Amino acid sequence: MAPAIPLVLACVLIPACSGRQKESGPGASPSPGTSRAQAMLEAQVVASVGGEPISMKAFERYLADNSGDGEEEGAEETNAIRSRLLDQMIEEQLVLRQAAGLGVTVSEAEIDDYLAQIGVSEGEAEVAGGEGKEAFRDKVRQGLVLQKVKDKAVLSKVEVTPGEVEDYIKKQPEAARVPRSVVLRQILIDDKSQADRLAEQLARDPSRFEALARENSVAPDKGQARSYAEEQLPVELRDALFRLDPGQASPVMENAGRFLIFQLVRKMEPMDADLSEVRRRLQLELFRKKGEQALERYIADLKKETEIRVHRAILPFEYAGEYRN
Repeated sequence: MAPAIPLVLACVLIPACSGRQKESGPGASPSPGTSRAQAMLEAQVVASVGGEPISMKAFERYLADNSGDGEEEGAEETNAIRSRLLDQMIEEQLVLRQAAGLGVTVSEAEIDDYLAQIGVSEGEAEVAGGEGKEAFRDKVRQGLVLQKVKDKAVLSKVEVTPGEVEDYIKKQPEAARVPRSVVLRQILIDDKSQADRLAEQLARDPSRFEALARENSVAPDKGQARSYAEEQLPVELRDALFRLDPGQASPVMENAGRFLIFQLVRKMEPMDADLSEVRRRLQLELFRKKGEQALERYIADLKKETEIRVHRAILPFEYAGEYRN
């Protein structure tokens, strides 16, 4: 039986995700100009999936929920992002269309349970996205329906056998080993001369490392000890760091144009991992990979069976996505 996968929904379900809210209050009413503009947006169809339209207004909401402001992006990058998001919205609509045939529904109680799990209160749901509580709950409902369809149509059929896990371990024995690692403190400095002065002080008295890090390091950790697996360290620094003795401070090292001094807290050699934990982790990883591949095939099949049209002339950007009709 396939292991359970935690529910992961798009950022539209998180109130602060898009950072965009309408400036309206409970007593506000739209101006006639706003009403006309909204009606025009609803009338503009940017794409259709199996004959069902996606309005400009719906797409603009989707953009607001799933992209940043894009202020630092050029026109080409903006076009690529919007095109990718339109294709993503089309894929979601393809999946949502399968809900009725699969008997997938989401109750109000399930929405309440989900909001409780992510810590969204009734008041937060009221103002989320600027469109009110019911609009927010509709987004939550859609996200839950998407996940249920994927679970029922795809992920419920994915299986990882014990034999597959053992084969993986045989082919990649390093998966059953804990790599060597170090626990380090660091001082990050922008000025080379200052870094040299600190290194000289630490060569005389390494016990001052924590105090000097708090006073001088521009890194947020301010010299707090942190564990690093070997592969997490820059290649050009690894050998020197692993040659340090516990308590010893390194000379000044340069990386990406900045200057660093490290202190080794402790060093751990490679060791055999807990095989039961390794098998559990690999089973989840293999399930994730197989699930992603199965979902890609499922959506590809839906695309073949469904007429999809993108009305490029309506879009306020140069569409560079998958659908070229």
